[in-house]
Amino acid sequence: MKGGNEVFDKKEDLNVWTSVWIRPRETVRYAIDNKSMRFALILVLISGVFDVLNGASQNNTGDVLPVPLILILAVVLGPLLGWIGWWIGAGIATFVGKWFGGIGEFEELKMAFAISYIPFILGGILWIPDLLILGEAVFIEDVDISAGKWIWLIFSGFIGIVLGIWSFIITIKAIAEAHRFSAWRGLLTVIIPSVLIVIVLLLFLVPLFFL
Repeated sequence: MKGGNEVFDKKEDLNVWTSVWIRPRETVRYAIDNKSMRFALILVLISGVFDVLNGASQNNTGDVLPVPLILILAVVLGPLLGWIGWWIGAGIATFVGKWFGGIGEFEELKMAFAISYIPFILGGILWIPDLLILGEAVFIEDVDISAGKWIWLIFSGFIGIVLGIWSFIITIKAIAEAHRFSAWRGLLTVIIPSVLIVIVLLLFLVPLFFL
């Protein structure tokens, strides 16, 4: 390869689980060239489980559903929702990226998105101590917990925020690498669809307040 991809001429064998943290673009290119879509699918299915758990925690779902049911729904529905979101996200990024001169194909964007989920998946491991330490409190809004549990809750939340920010940055770089353009164009590829969705929602919702 030529240009900015000379590093891949060395055929370096990267461990995507570790290299994605500090070399996201190289990791995505390596995955596109060497990893199977089955590997990407596994990442997506796992991330879907954690995504449902996070959503249940943020929305205090434990106030209306028992914790065992929440866990079952996460395991059953999480992978399906993750798969649907993966296809939609990669499809939008493929389409919008073309506006900025991107040349990435749909399959490449699917792999890029899957690799960007790795920090989210590793961060999801925190759900094990979260459930062991906090129990149902992690899904409930108003609950009395000890000082020690509060300390863990703050620590876990902080780690989650840091990983979320870093995962977002990696997503931008992953999209940029798949399309072979700059990270700034990758950012626009993420932001523009989000803005358009918000505008569409406002066009539908605002009139409802005047009915």
